[in-house]
Amino acid sequence: MKGMKRKIALALAIMTGTIIGAFRGEVVKQRYIAKIKNRYEDHKRVQQQDEIMLDEFELSAFHSS
Repeated sequence: MKGMKRKIALALAIMTGTIIGAFRGEVVKQRYIAKIKNRYEDHKRVQQQDEIMLDEFELSAFHSS
């Protein structure tokens, strides 16, 4: 279901980008579509991240014991 929502949202973004491109130009259309795709790719990448990244303090505390 989540995959379907993502595909619908991207299809809607492409349709909206087409309308934007008709009025404001192709460059603005490409920037808009890229921005929307990046937003969904970042969200997807965060969901796929299985391990938790530790910062320097946590690493030093973990490895010092």
